[in-house]
Amino acid sequence: MIKRIKDYFYGTKSQLQSNLGNRRKMLKYSGALLGGAALASCAERSPKTKSTSDQSGNKSGQNSGPMEDRLAIRELIESYNAAVIDNDAAAWANNWSADGVWNLGEENDIVGRDTILQHWQEAMAIFDFIGMFAQPKFIRVDDRDAQAEWHTNELCRKSDGSMLRMVGLYKDAYRRELNGWKIAERRYKILLMERPLYEVSKVLDWR
Repeated sequence: MIKRIKDYFYGTKSQLQSNLGNRRKMLKYSGALLGGAALASCAERSPKTKSTSDQSGNKSGQNSGPMEDRLAIRELIESYNAAVIDNDAAAWANNWSADGVWNLGEENDIVGRDTILQHWQEAMAIFDFIGMFAQPKFIRVDDRDAQAEWHTNELCRKSDGSMLRMVGLYKDAYRRELNGWKIAERRYKILLMERPLYEVSKVLDWR
């Protein structure tokens, strides 16, 4: 045993080169076999993986359903946001189902379009201006119903001139009605709220 170890470490240069060459060939051959096996395994798994993915179109964060319906829901929320910016109560209420549900992170739901509108008008009364914008995480449509989640960004100016910024998350449910998609349920969660350090300025101050 000692002699074989000694020969391995202290053999002639030609012997060492021969040994190394043989080892490289073995590694190369093993690598080719393993690589071929890995490729074959991937080839076998690929159809199954694709099939599983196709069958799980309702995973969180994944869009699904007809493109025209998803676009209509985007336009619905854009209408909602524009009504907030314009402080247009009639346009804002028109985005809701008559029996809609609204929750702003509170214990009790606000139920019914008329009650929701009244609550919204009371909340808007303390603000001079609100800029509201939203980015969808996903929109999923299933025939007459749909779900979506939206990240929202709001910049608010209160009546006393103080500013407030909020980043939030809306979890929505929608219903297809005779006059198009409407909001059936909105549940809101504040992710970030801060008071900006800069002072309020008028548009003319920047010109």
